[in-house]
Amino acid sequence: MGMKKTRERMVSDNMWGSSAVFCMAAFVAFVVVRSEAAVRVGWILYGCGWVAPVGMAVWCAARRKSPGVGGVFAFGLLVVFGLLAWLAHG
Repeated sequence: MGMKKTRERMVSDNMWGSSAVFCMAAFVAFVVVRSEAAVRVGWILYGCGWVAPVGMAVWCAARRKSPGVGGVFAFGLLVVFGLLAWLAHG
C-alpha cells in the first residue's frame, strides 16, 4: 500500500487539477456547441480556470513552498489551451 495523502495534499492536488475541468468545458463550448454565445461562455469558462491555480500559486508563495508538478501542469495547460483557442476563436 502507498502512503496516505494528507488532507492538505488532496486539496492541493484537486485545486491544481481543476484547470483541466474548465479547459474541457471551454473546449466543449468552442467545438461542440459552436454558437456565438457558446464561444463567449467558453472564454468565461477558460477565465474561471485561472482562479484556482492563481490562488494556489499565491498560497504556495505565502507558505514559501514550491508549486511542484501540479503548478507546471495547471499553468502549462492553461497557456497552451488559451493560445490554441485564441488562434481558432480570437
